[in-house]
Amino acid sequence: MLICITALLLSAAAPAICWDGFGHQTVGFIAQKYFTHQANATVGALIGLGDAFDIGDAAAWADTIRDRDNLPWSKNWHFINPKGDDPENHVCVMDYPTDCVNQNCIIAAIMNQTSIVLDTTNPSMARRNATMFLLHFFGDLHQFFHITGFKFGGTAVRPVCWDTAAPCDSNRSLHGVWDSAIPRKLRGIPEETDRFEDKAGAKSWASDIYSRQKEQGISTNGICAELGGPDCILDWATESNKLVCSHGLKNGEAWILNHDLSKEYFDENGKLADTQVGKAGLRLAAWMNAIASTLGPEKGNDL
Repeated sequence: MLICITALLLSAAAPAICWDGFGHQTVGFIAQKYFTHQANATVGALIGLGDAFDIGDAAAWADTIRDRDNLPWSKNWHFINPKGDDPENHVCVMDYPTDCVNQNCIIAAIMNQTSIVLDTTNPSMARRNATMFLLHFFGDLHQFFHITGFKFGGTAVRPVCWDTAAPCDSNRSLHGVWDSAIPRKLRGIPEETDRFEDKAGAKSWASDIYSRQKEQGISTNGICAELGGPDCILDWATESNKLVCSHGLKNGEAWILNHDLSKEYFDENGKLADTQVGKAGLRLAAWMNAIASTLGPEKGNDL
C-alpha cells in the first residue's frame, strides 16, 4: 500500500477532461444528488471541489492519468478479467479472488482506495486521489465490459461497425461502443465535441435519471455499503459480468462483427446503458455516504 500512496502523491495536478469522460461525469453528478450533507462536505473537502473542478471532472480523472509513466500499475484497477468467461457459450462467471491476480483488479482497487480515504493519517493528496479513483471505478464497475475476460474486455472484438457499412473502423471495438458510442447516441451527444458540451450533456442526463429514480421511489436506502469487505463490490461485479452474456454478447461475436451496432443492437441495449449509469450513481452515493458517516463530521470536514 505504501508504494501506491507514494506514487499517487506525484499526480497532484488537476487534469484536462477527455471526451470519453461523458458517462463518468454523469455517474458523478448523479451520486452528488444523493449525497448526505455530511458526504457532500466530506467529498468536497477531500478533493477540493469548486467551479473550476467539479465532481464530474473528478469522476473522469482516473482515465487521464493511467498512462502516465509513474502510474502504469493503475491501468489494471479499472477492470477484472474472469478466466472462466465464455460468453460465446453463454457462460459468464466470476471467481474472486482467483480472478484478481495479485489483488490487482477493480474489486481490490475499490477496497484499497476506500481504506486509504478512511485512514486519516494518510497524506491529504493520497486521500484526494483515492476519492477520485472511487468516483471513477464505480462507473467502470457498471460498464460490464470492464468485468469480463472475453477478448480483453471486448477491446479485441474489432473492427465493429457503428453508423457505417463495412469495412468498419478498425479503431472501434465492442468495448468502445459501450464506453462511448451507445451513451452518446442515447443522449444525442456527438462523439467529437468539446468538454463544455460534454459536461452540459452529463448534467442533463444525471438530472433526467435522478428525476426518474425519484418518481419510482428509488433511494440509497438499503443499498449495500459494507466498507470493510468485498461483498458489496463482488455482488455488483457479478451482476455486471452476467450482463455480458445476457446482453453484450447475447448473439455471439460473429453477429457483432457483421452488423451495424448503431441499429438493432443499440435499440436492444440503449436503455440498459441508462440503467447501468443510474445504478452506478446510486451505489457510489451510498458508498461515499457510508465513508463520510464513518469518518464523522470532524474527521471528514477538517482536512
